[in-house]
Amino acid sequence: MQLFKLNKTGFALVLVMLLHCVNANAQQVLQEVALEKISDSFFKVLYTIKPVSNTSFETVTLKIYRRRSGRVAEVFSKVINSGSIINPGENYSYNWQPNTSVVKSGDQLQARILVTYKKELKATPPPITKINTPPNVDAGDDMEIQLPYNNNITLSGMKSFDEDGRIVYINWQQISGPSNLSISSQHSYKTTVAGSYLPGVYIFELTVTDDALATTTDRVQIIAKAPIDVLPPPAAIPAPPVTIVNTPVKKDSVSKPAIAVKPKPAYEPPPMKGGPGNALINILLPGVGHYFVSGDHYGNNRKPQVLLISALYAGAVGGAVYYKLRSNSEYNKYIDLANFREYQKDANGNIIGVRGVSEAISSQQLAASQNSHKNFLILGGVSLGIMGIDVIYTLIKGSKNKRAWKSDAGISMQPYVLPGTTGTTAGVLVNF
Repeated sequence: MQLFKLNKTGFALVLVMLLHCVNANAQQVLQEVALEKISDSFFKVLYTIKPVSNTSFETVTLKIYRRRSGRVAEVFSKVINSGSIINPGENYSYNWQPNTSVVKSGDQLQARILVTYKKELKATPPPITKINTPPNVDAGDDMEIQLPYNNNITLSGMKSFDEDGRIVYINWQQISGPSNLSISSQHSYKTTVAGSYLPGVYIFELTVTDDALATTTDRVQIIAKAPIDVLPPPAAIPAPPVTIVNTPVKKDSVSKPAIAVKPKPAYEPPPMKGGPGNALINILLPGVGHYFVSGDHYGNNRKPQVLLISALYAGAVGGAVYYKLRSNSEYNKYIDLANFREYQKDANGNIIGVRGVSEAISSQQLAASQNSHKNFLILGGVSLGIMGIDVIYTLIKGSKNKRAWKSDAGISMQPYVLPGTTGTTAGVLVNF
């Protein structure tokens, strides 16, 4: 015999049916209902109706639920007994032959028997009617913008609240304006509007509804000012002429320090390429900055094969993301199985038992989630290691290229001392 049980979703469906009773009608959900699989297309339902004092039975309804891929759905419902033929304490059975499309391999089934009966009700005082307070709404302060304006404008109703309940519905709409603007999120407390702004006044209305269906509205306006004419800049005032005065220099017996400038070469050396700044590129994508410093300081003889580092890094990151998503998926399956419980209650609503799926099955899902998480940590560490090593190497190699460029095409200074017949000359030799 195979027994099929329902998870929390199916139990919530049963509670909804229990709450559907009105006046003197009541329902009893039988706890001991067996669903026996005879073949792939034939099942037998076994149940016993327990007596309830001061009642008269009306109907017995069989409901069968199916759990497939984590979702629960009702697949069968039928009144199988009614009226005086219901005998409390007697064992009953029902043969169920579903279609092949209803039940497939791997499905989990659960049967429920709902017994409807009439029961005497005690007189109860009329309920006290609670007066609902409408919600408080605040669409925010009015705003002004100066045209032309190309940015989004934020509307906020975050100050709205309900004193005696909660707000269940929010709606923004444009009431008027010289042009129609688009609202990004119409049913959110905070949203933005954008579009082609024209001079004039735009009015937006915020409507909030509480859990008692009371509504309140508030409006906010946006004043778009016309563009300001741009005046041409004032004419530039010419600078006064500069007079150069030649001052004679007195010659001494000993020459003062002078700077000898080496003639500038006839060609312009190319700018430096592959400096230490390329290490910052490797923080975004390792291997790219490495490629820029792989040649000399002028960018010659670069090595394209170093871009394999980018491929290795992307593979490690992609693998880490894959195993992280897989770990979350397996863990969610484990939670679903662990929460697949049936709470059995008596006619008075007291919990008398709990049933669930095999713990071994849920443990397998948990182990799979843990293994995927371990692979995620390993590949995440590999990707961080690739990035760290490549950043350090690029920084060292780029610094080396920079020193070579300075000595080759940069600026260098060298002091010198030249003795002479009339004195000694000292200075600094500057190479450009």
